[in-house]
Amino acid sequence: MRSDSRSEERLIDLIQKTAKSRGLLKVGIGDDACVTQNGTVITTDAYAKGVHFMPDYMTYKQVGFRCTCAAASDVVAMGAMPEVVLVSLALPGDVNSAKVRALYTGIEGACSTLKCEVGGGDIISARQLILALTVTGRLVTKGKRPKLRSMARPGHGLYVTGYPGLAEAGRQVLELGLGQRTYAAAVNRHTDPLPRTEVITAISDRIHALVDTSDGIATDANHVALQSKVKVVLESDRIPIHGLLQELGIKLGFEPVEFALKSGEDHELLFTSPGHVPDKVKGLPLTRIGRIEEGSGLFLDTRGTQEKVRIRGFDHLRR
Repeated sequence: MRSDSRSEERLIDLIQKTAKSRGLLKVGIGDDACVTQNGTVITTDAYAKGVHFMPDYMTYKQVGFRCTCAAASDVVAMGAMPEVVLVSLALPGDVNSAKVRALYTGIEGACSTLKCEVGGGDIISARQLILALTVTGRLVTKGKRPKLRSMARPGHGLYVTGYPGLAEAGRQVLELGLGQRTYAAAVNRHTDPLPRTEVITAISDRIHALVDTSDGIATDANHVALQSKVKVVLESDRIPIHGLLQELGIKLGFEPVEFALKSGEDHELLFTSPGHVPDKVKGLPLTRIGRIEEGSGLFLDTRGTQEKVRIRGFDHLRR
């Protein structure tokens, strides 16, 4: 596969043009999850050793917890609560029963916190450890209507939960052995990225467009711009930067705002709203980081000067 000729977006477009609709889905390919006509939300995600997790610096319990949270976050990003998790495992010979037990202890830990449950799955032999998780959920938003990336409108504010870039910072702390206790907040967001269910239950009626930040703010905000056919303007001085990110930026030599825009796997919620949004929900910060305007594309406003954003987050086909 040639990385210079393909990207995830192009491949998804190809799939959308090939797969035909038969009227069974309310929401099909192209959002965080699909939604059936009866309101069931379904998503699936695959996680591979060396790409999404590294047992060298994560326990198998942490791998199970993290992957379950990441998959469930796509259900939450549709305005739904997770209910059932199906787990398919591709197991290499070095993953013994003790490691599988640890993996499922992590999966069950996430399910217990999210009040959902494992409903089965599949196990095959393979050369590399891969988890494929399917999560179903139920819509809890008013009128049982899903929240879509295409719901942004001019005049909306753009908001994000938590601190973008913190999870990637945590991954780098683990990879470089910089000290887990010193950078605990970052490490915890990488290993335990619990979906922001509290936001959905508290203010779903104020949310319009919604996406989770699995690919980074720049990429996910661009999804909103494209699917809503609007101009998204990020305001650089409003991007919330955690103190640890500032510290690591000095230590590792990166610019915190750019790092926050391109770093994925935070699984925070990025959403638009036409009205007032509280500063916090159950202690979780909600920050207005931009606005929606007439037009198209993704732009960064720095002290009144707008530039088109060319930063993009992680793309599996352009690694």
